[in-house]
Order: sequence, then structure tokens, then C-alpha cells
Amino acid sequence: MSGQQISSLGPGMPVRHGGDIYRNPVRHDFSINLNPLGMPEGVKRKLLETVEDWACYPDPECEDLRAALSAFHKVPADRILCSNGAADLIYQLVRTLKPRHALLLSPGFAEYEQALSLSGCEISYVRLCPETGFITDISRFCEQITPETDLVFFCNPNNPTGHAVPKHQMLQIAERCQKTGTWLILDECFCDLLENPEAFSVVSETERFSRLFILRAFTKTYAMAGLRLGYGICADRDLLRTLSFGRQPWSISVPAQEAGCAALGEAAYLNEARGILKTGRTYLSRELRRLGFVVYDSDINFILFYDQEESRPLFLYEACLKQGVLLRDCSNFTGLSHGYYRVCVSRQEENRVLIHTLEQILAETRKR
Repeated sequence: MSGQQISSLGPGMPVRHGGDIYRNPVRHDFSINLNPLGMPEGVKRKLLETVEDWACYPDPECEDLRAALSAFHKVPADRILCSNGAADLIYQLVRTLKPRHALLLSPGFAEYEQALSLSGCEISYVRLCPETGFITDISRFCEQITPETDLVFFCNPNNPTGHAVPKHQMLQIAERCQKTGTWLILDECFCDLLENPEAFSVVSETERFSRLFILRAFTKTYAMAGLRLGYGICADRDLLRTLSFGRQPWSISVPAQEAGCAALGEAAYLNEARGILKTGRTYLSRELRRLGFVVYDSDINFILFYDQEESRPLFLYEACLKQGVLLRDCSNFTGLSHGYYRVCVSRQEENRVLIHTLEQILAETRKR
């Protein structure tokens, strides 16, 4: 197929992610992409207040959380399925839908490939090019979706490139998938950290598309990675019911459900985070370019950059780690190579630590 590459990724192949602070001496973790404000204070208070309830089995139906999500998104509660993080649903969807052929962006979130490869699915890629800033050509992408395409994973904003596709273009993809009978699994896990989420999210259009499944999570938006809480929104009640029946009944813990309900009331927290991210993106992009890196424009809370001078694989990663600073090495993303790194946008004092560390490393390198 024109413009595509077929994956040779084998089943069971390990996938590296950021955030491995358990096996690294890390003081500043820039490999993750969570809200820089950390977990909301209101969520922390709720967890402390409800700690006695943790002795109980959790509600397998997540009724209170689904009701809160229904009010937050203005969609019926029976269109929502809660999960143990968005990754839980990625694997469940692949096992349930059993696609034979799937289409992905390259580079894109590696977990899609892992889930599809484990099921024996053939994967095709639409390659994003550094020469165009890794921006998706929506018309070209839609052309690659055919009746033979069983499933499309699409991350908006895309990880690791940081580019967000406007709502009207996402609707073009949804309409194309509806026409070809293709499932569109739309990952909007970063969407609420955008400056204007309504201009990008298609949650309000869910009822229009029977082949659309939207992935969401509290992980990035509310810095709740350790609690593992995600959810899906879909108009197909039969699919939601099948997914629900296909898992163990207590997969979303009591503290996760309590934290989710509390987090949905944190509007001021989100607005503050968006302001911090806008300032931090501008600063980090400017400073990384000043240091000589190739920096790709981002709309969200992380930035992809390329070290043109990297003389050996993982040099910058290892040099930063010696200083207690963890970067996200992106060489395991399909379509990227050694020299590509992703860093999160943090509070300004943290951002300055990153730039100062990189300055020191580059200065020492030039002396040799």
C-alpha cells in the first residue's frame, strides 16, 4: 500500500516507556508527560477522607464515576466504560475486535503496536516525516483507510510528536472510517491539557459514529499515573457490554474511583496547568533550539527534539542520567532513530534544570 510500511514487530517484544525511576538514579524525571502541577490537592484530600472505604470491594459498575463523567462530558452514562488505565482498554479492544489489518501513524504510541502484534494483526503505517515537522496529512491518511482496514489507532495530540489535529479534521477521519466500516480508536488522553480542548476533541460527536471509540484517562491530565484510571466513550452499547464482560469485575479500585470523581471538579487546576504549559513550551523550545537541537513544534505538555551531533546511540540519555536527569529515549518508536528524545514540559524551575544540564553536557563534549 502506498505510503505505508509493514511492521515486523514480533509478539512478546518488550516496549520501553518513560518514568522508570525504579531502576535509575533520578532526581528530575523529564521522561514522563504528566500535568506539571502534580495530583490536585482536592484529590489528595478525598483519598485521605475515604481511606477507610478501601477495605471494601470496589463497585464493578463504577456507577458514581460514570455519572460524574456523564455530567462532565455531557454524554449518557451508558456510553462510558471505566478501566484500569487507557492501556487496559487498548488491549481489551484488540482482543475483542480481532482486527486482521490495522493502520497506525509512525511515529506513534508504541502500546498500539504491542497490543496488535500480540494478536497477530498485520500493521501498516502512514509515515510522518521530520521534514514536515511530523504533521499529519489528513487527506493522505484518509486515503489509506480502505474497507480492508479493520481498525485505526489515532492519538490526538500525537505521542511523541506533540502535534494536535483540529476537530474538523478528526471528523474527516471518523467519517472515512464510518464509510469503510473501520473501527477508529481515538486516543484523546492528552486532550484536556490543550489550550482549547473543545477545538480538538470529538467527544460531543460520539453519537454520530457507530465505529468510533474514544480513549480517555486521568493519568496525564490529573497526574494520577499510579492510580491507573481510564475510560472509553462509545455509542455501541454492545461493544461496551462485551468489553465489560471480558474482564475481571474489580479492575478499578476504590481509591481510583474516588480520585476520579474528585478530579473532575478541578477546573481551576486545569486552567492553571494550561498556562504553565504554554509558558514552559515556549521557553523549552527556544532554549533547545539555542543549544543546537532540532525542535519540533508541540501543542501539548511534551516536546520532541533531535540531536544531530549524537556520535553514539544514547549518548545524551546516558550523560543526562549521570546528572540525575531522565529523558525519554525515542529510538524504540517506529519511524524514529537514535538521537530523538522527548521531554516533558514542567514548572519553570524544573525546565531550567533541564536546560542547565544540557548546557553542561554540551560544553564538556566540546572540550574533548
